[in-house]
Amino acid sequence: MLSENQRTSADCVESPLACGGKFVGTENSPSPSVAAEVSQAAEDDTDAMSHALSGSPFRSNEFPLPEPLVKSMPKIYETQLEPIDMRFGIIRKERHSISVRKCNEKALSTRPFTRGAKASVAFLVKRPGCIICKEQGLMLQELVQSFPENRVAAWAVVKEIDVDNDGLTALYQDFFRYPFFLDKKMKLYKAMGKNFINPFKFFYNIWKNGVRKRTADKGIEGSFIGKGEGLILGGVLIFDADGNICYAYQEKSAAEELPIEEFRCALNAIIANQEND
Repeated sequence: MLSENQRTSADCVESPLACGGKFVGTENSPSPSVAAEVSQAAEDDTDAMSHALSGSPFRSNEFPLPEPLVKSMPKIYETQLEPIDMRFGIIRKERHSISVRKCNEKALSTRPFTRGAKASVAFLVKRPGCIICKEQGLMLQELVQSFPENRVAAWAVVKEIDVDNDGLTALYQDFFRYPFFLDKKMKLYKAMGKNFINPFKFFYNIWKNGVRKRTADKGIEGSFIGKGEGLILGGVLIFDADGNICYAYQEKSAAEELPIEEFRCALNAIIANQEND
């Protein structure tokens, strides 16, 4: 009898996964049903096509890649990010910038317990000092660590440094201990659709979603505001080992809890596909 995790993994693998516009799944080529779906989408509008190329491992098209992200491919992979050295509690940029693909490669290769991983989770941070970003970092770290070693890696992207270095250091040391990169032109955020917080609904959403109790129950303390740019929302990108974006989660509200089980399903499907190749 299959365990719950095995059933989840099996359910994910049954559905196709599109990586960078290339369909992958349990076979190297799309099934007839998937091919028919893409053909039909080609005859419809751009939104329908983005659904077909969504990268979602689910049976439905409920989770498409953001349309701006689809339109940005393949150029988005060459977007230059700056590695951040956060050792010893001191934050400083490295002198060189590297592409998004190289960032992914670095995340897969720099640490013994993630070396050779089959997938990686990229955390696009809204504002490092914000209590909700701390919660998101902790949830993603626990997700990655729930997989066996050398299966899933992780890395994070921030918009700025030297604005709230204390908040950034705390996020790294206590909630998300993986490589960080600087996207000072916010190109990844723009590619995700550049969603903004609605300041008139912000505190209402915090109350509605029970964020204060939710974070307190997890032992997380801090401010809902933080310092620096925090109006542009973040999200999560999931890459395969080849550096293709296979799944994207775009924040719609600063107060919503991350759909961790959805991420787990995507990761299971990506890992299964990589191991079947």
